[in-house]
Amino acid sequence: MANNTNEYRFRSSTRNATVAVITQITMGIASFLERMVFNQCFIADYLGFYSLFKNIISVLSVAELGLSVAIAYSLYAPLAEDNWEEVNAIMSFLRKVYFAIGTVILLLGLALAPFLHLLVTTEIPMASVRLYFVVFLLSTVFEYYLSYKYILLTADQHEYVTTFITNTTWTVMYLVQICVSLFTHDFMIYSLCILLFDIARCIAISVKADKTYPELNLRRQQRLGKDSEHKIIQNIKGLIFTKLGGVMVNSTDSILISALVGSSILGLYSNYQMITNGLLGFSRILPTAITASLGNMGATESNEHVADGYRAIDMSFFMIYGLLAVALLNILNPIVGTFFGRDRCLPFSSALIISILFYLYNSKSLFDTYKSSLGLYWYDRYRPIISGIANIILSIVLGLVMGFNGILLATIITYVAIDLWVEPMIIYHRGFHASSHRYIIFAMARLLLVVLMMLASHYLSFWLPEFGLMAILGRGAVALAVGALTLGLFFGRDKYVRQAIKAVKKFVFKKEG
Repeated sequence: MANNTNEYRFRSSTRNATVAVITQITMGIASFLERMVFNQCFIADYLGFYSLFKNIISVLSVAELGLSVAIAYSLYAPLAEDNWEEVNAIMSFLRKVYFAIGTVILLLGLALAPFLHLLVTTEIPMASVRLYFVVFLLSTVFEYYLSYKYILLTADQHEYVTTFITNTTWTVMYLVQICVSLFTHDFMIYSLCILLFDIARCIAISVKADKTYPELNLRRQQRLGKDSEHKIIQNIKGLIFTKLGGVMVNSTDSILISALVGSSILGLYSNYQMITNGLLGFSRILPTAITASLGNMGATESNEHVADGYRAIDMSFFMIYGLLAVALLNILNPIVGTFFGRDRCLPFSSALIISILFYLYNSKSLFDTYKSSLGLYWYDRYRPIISGIANIILSIVLGLVMGFNGILLATIITYVAIDLWVEPMIIYHRGFHASSHRYIIFAMARLLLVVLMMLASHYLSFWLPEFGLMAILGRGAVALAVGALTLGLFFGRDKYVRQAIKAVKKFVFKKEG
């Protein structure tokens, strides 16, 4: 039975990852082409609006309080036990709360719209800016109203379904936006595409969930049991702080850049974000694909077994993300200069900071995955607030002194000084009941190694052209060579790396057992 369960987890994670990789590649290409056209058809301020609005709405979405994560965790056990009475009660609760949250976000957004001039520095008429913002706002609100059923598919290890629908919808949207940009040069029509395709995506996910789970019945009034309600509420209490802290760290950078530096610089940064977010989309495939399987494992396996799996996954993530971060630094400016225009490049120091942030975001992704899967957010409730407050204060101070680089550097300092040692401590102490000291030292050493590999690969590429296709390929090849050789030298004999390689072979060749 255990072997069958492990095999099902592996098949589910493999299927989720495979669909995500294929659709992410297609969507990534369409997104990149769309951004090339956008840069030719619109001024940098519009890119700044796009980034700013997303981050403002992320701040408003703090009302969600991480409820989706708490609900997904609560669904693992009843889905595994085929307890549809409990599943229906949980989903009924989620529907009501999500409708209320969507309404709160709508009201907060409309209340904020008259004050956007305090956050936006641009020559574009403020009436138009406010109208663009409302369209972006409605896109998020309708998502809360329509797509809550995606949580059921995700918790049941069917992440590939929502991934396929989402990435396919967005691929078509990018192609339509290319046509809109080329033939209309109208940012309002461009924004309406986002709203319409998001509504279509949400409806498609809802319909698919209904067909997949005929047992789902949300028409009857069903109440949660006291035990389930207590667990959900406790997880939500922990997630409130995590969500607030995450917003203060991740969603305030763009707002501060717009307010302290300007919308045009934010627009240039948006091109870099598009590239890093594309890579983040690929790099987050594995954590997303395995979250539900880890949740199932955490509910059925021993702490030792879960901890051993964590170490193997952690090492494989480090190898992948470290290599990607090294390559990213070498190709960021060549890509932006080649495809978007040399006048839209940021200095090398900015590219270095962005690449380090990329590595840190990915390093944290495994922490988030395990906290979600093992229900540990309650124990991590204070860290996000402390981290968020520190980040805002440091971002303002360094932003005033150093400008754009200072704001991003503040985020790095916050991650290293707080998150990268507190979160592992929570996971090890509360999840595995083991000491985290060796892991924290090891994680810090790995970060230093990645930065050294970045600098080495950059300076070893001095003889290559700065822009053009050959620059991208050549500098990327140098980075991969430096990274692969260094990682192989330091970690080639690590037992967890060997376990990861064995898992990859199993995935590629579809070996059983």
